[in-house]
Amino acid sequence: MAEPPDVGTYRWLVDARCRRTRSSASRLTWPWHDAGVAYGVATAVEGDQSAAMNASSRCSRRRFLTRSGTVAAGLASAGLPPLAFRRSVAGEANTAADLSWTARIADPDIRAGVEAAVHKNLLPAATERVYPGHFTINADGGGYGSDTTWPGLDSWQMIGPYLQLGRTRMVLDYFDFVRASQRRDGNIPFAIFNGATRPGGCLRGLKYPDDVFTYRPPQREGLPASSQETRSWVGLFEHWQTKGYPLTTLGSICFLLTAGEIFNVTGSVSWLRERLPSVEAAARHLLTLRQPQGLIGGAGFYIESPPREGCDGVTQCYAVHALGALAKLCDAAAESAKASEWRGHAERLARDFTEVFWRGDHFGEYLHPERGLVDIHGLSDVNWAAVAFGLVEKEPLQRLWARLLAEPGFWAGGMPTQLVTKPFAYEPWEWQRSEDCPGDPLNDVAAMGRVWHLEALACERMGARARLVESVRQVCRAAQEDGFWRERYHLKPDGTVSADGSRKYCEYAAVLVRVVLRNREWFLA
Repeated sequence: MAEPPDVGTYRWLVDARCRRTRSSASRLTWPWHDAGVAYGVATAVEGDQSAAMNASSRCSRRRFLTRSGTVAAGLASAGLPPLAFRRSVAGEANTAADLSWTARIADPDIRAGVEAAVHKNLLPAATERVYPGHFTINADGGGYGSDTTWPGLDSWQMIGPYLQLGRTRMVLDYFDFVRASQRRDGNIPFAIFNGATRPGGCLRGLKYPDDVFTYRPPQREGLPASSQETRSWVGLFEHWQTKGYPLTTLGSICFLLTAGEIFNVTGSVSWLRERLPSVEAAARHLLTLRQPQGLIGGAGFYIESPPREGCDGVTQCYAVHALGALAKLCDAAAESAKASEWRGHAERLARDFTEVFWRGDHFGEYLHPERGLVDIHGLSDVNWAAVAFGLVEKEPLQRLWARLLAEPGFWAGGMPTQLVTKPFAYEPWEWQRSEDCPGDPLNDVAAMGRVWHLEALACERMGARARLVESVRQVCRAAQEDGFWRERYHLKPDGTVSADGSRKYCEYAAVLVRVVLRNREWFLA
């Protein structure tokens, strides 16, 4: 049987893009506050969009895999023309957003970057060709496939801007498609391929036919006929890595965050109540990954090479954030007992994280099963995440923030934000590549949009306007040549960065639009 073209493209790209101590933590006792999303009611969505849990799946499986991102804020603020949000009923066409606000961005480099992000990246990716709600994570549908879906980090980062750009109906349909891929144990895949895809190579973890599901899409006027077809799909839950299980929590956490952002925009309690059991099921699966220290296991949250074998600090921060957001969703659905339960899980995880990871003026990177807390690569993205999601405060926060601002390594080569400040310090025991999917074992030691997103959120929390604006300017300048970004920017020994990985990748574009719209008073004239 001939391999489907998109699968071949994906395998080629993954191969191509993958180029290239122990310590006792001191215990902190300052109070921790819930870092969940503050939800506001802006519009209302009514009507059903059916989706079902994968009926062909089994309850007991290997650790699940996924990917993530961060929170979008409300849009009500003086000075910004409304982005055409309105009451939306399932089945209506998307709302055309007023994009005239981009012309009011004062800085010419930032204005050009945001316009490119919207018009050359995000809007062209929203094709809805294979089902209503589908969008690609590359502007031209290349790289990671024109019919694939990435419910983890990539798609979650993009739905925030789409909601703000008037594509509410599309995002609602996207959510229901992902919900249809959910296993009976609550797990959400970090990638979904067409049903003809078979295991092998970088897809060695694909379970066929166990994770195949059939999706009958809702009928939507004005979309390609191909989007209305009933098709079979297969979810990818297990990574090719054999050292730990990177991306294990990514799909479930991003599913929670996606539900939160949708409710933040729509305010539809009826929509929320119908889907809350599915969202809670994903969260309960997340809790099955808890380790004896109380931490969430699985390895790297949004990186795979190196895998961060054990418990990634970023995973803990995102899990606290997502569980807090779920508690707020339960509050909105008048489920106070459930809200209290989920808030308790978030608070417990926050305490366990700080007890294990805090080093006096910063956080360690990950907890290795044999070597203990790993903290040998300078400062890491874990610190931005802890600040962003409120896991550190008062005097410890001030000590940490001072260190972060004094560290030039995060912007090495002029591109925010590097994963760690000492990227050449990784030891061979931290590496892992599989013969099934060869490549650079340190591929993710780079500047990436997902790390910049955490830094931006941290800057917002701390009111660091000058740093945030300058980081936005640097990101925009990276796309000056053609209006597109790459997935990774690797630091080279000479201090410059090499733009690598997937071309026309939408991550930086999505984060850029998020950051500017969340802080429009800092950017609009």
